[in-house]
Amino acid sequence: MTDSTDTIDWFRHTAPYINSHRGTTVVVGLRCGAASDENFINVVHDLALMHSLGVRLVVVHEQNAFNSQPLSPVAIHRAVADTLAERTHIEQMFSMGLPNSPLHNARLRVIAGNFITARPLGVINGVDRSGRGLVRHIDVAGMTHALDGAAICLVSTLGHSPAGEVFTLDALDVMGAVSRSLGADKLIIMSDFDGVESTDGKLQRQLTVDAARRVLETAGEGQKEALMLACDACDSGVPRSHLISYALDGGLLKELYTHDGIGTLISPDEYEQIKGAEAHDLAGILELIRPLQQVGILADRSNEEIERRLDKFTVITKDSRVIACAALLDNPADNIAEIASVATHPDYRDSGHGERLVAALIDAGKQAKLERVYVRTTQTGHWFQELGFTMSSHEVLPDSEKQKAKIDRNSKILVRAL
Repeated sequence: MTDSTDTIDWFRHTAPYINSHRGTTVVVGLRCGAASDENFINVVHDLALMHSLGVRLVVVHEQNAFNSQPLSPVAIHRAVADTLAERTHIEQMFSMGLPNSPLHNARLRVIAGNFITARPLGVINGVDRSGRGLVRHIDVAGMTHALDGAAICLVSTLGHSPAGEVFTLDALDVMGAVSRSLGADKLIIMSDFDGVESTDGKLQRQLTVDAARRVLETAGEGQKEALMLACDACDSGVPRSHLISYALDGGLLKELYTHDGIGTLISPDEYEQIKGAEAHDLAGILELIRPLQQVGILADRSNEEIERRLDKFTVITKDSRVIACAALLDNPADNIAEIASVATHPDYRDSGHGERLVAALIDAGKQAKLERVYVRTTQTGHWFQELGFTMSSHEVLPDSEKQKAKIDRNSKILVRAL
């Protein structure tokens, strides 16, 4: 019964992410080694599931790591043959792998073609880099037509010039160009590492572009390339870039359809934001405070009262979901404000979110030139004392605030001078 309940809860929690990703364009870059990894069949199943959930998928695969050394005609022929062999292998996996998956009845159309026009890399340091090329143009109309027809676009690292020449391309260059040209909502780079680690070896779940660029100084060569691409993609307008491992079973699903993901998310702005509450945050606020009201930790407030005072709430959101909230109920006439409805989602308690919110509300009180803030609490008095509040009594409150008290709660009063 527990496993069944856990599955139902998990499915319910994925619903907001399923809805938010439906209709989005996602470019998935498979780095060298992904298609031959033993976990690739699971990657294919996850891609198929994402497609069935309404994600517009473009998959770019890298058969060999790129370098700028010139290629002989024989070497060009071999490189093209190897790339096309891998492309065929991926197409076969989408066709043959599904019968053994939960999506065995799904009908997938994978379209690959000459989506890339390329130009020669040219002469560098006196050496003609024959066979090596750069992306010149992406056939956006052709790819959009395929995506509109519910197909998965499969893109290889080969490009053709208008004169009919064929060039091998840098997969990272292709991933970036496709993401920019299509106006992708996400770029997911699947490599042989889990994500970006901090100096203490801990995986960093999210980074701003500025923070990610600082990590470049200490990143290994393979990680540095992917990290630079992720940052450049965000700079060019892609809202989110993700770095995850292709060897992790379920990595794509965990990254896109769970709160914290499984790899490293890179975005232009803070993924986790503290801000004033807006109308669309009301349901999230109610979801946080209702359980605490039911057990008596927070005072009862009706939905109507909370909605009426929504502009008094500050929230912390993570990927647009409210994970913590608090309200500053100011009383300018008496130069005082009550801090109320401090609540944090159970998954994020002991992570400092409550402290951040209280600090933000104290700053807001100072800016409003209030003299004091206070809290009413039945169970969290020690926590507020650690934040600089002093145990006091109802008698220190102005009459306008005394009238708000509910005798049956017997709340303690803690005050902090501003």
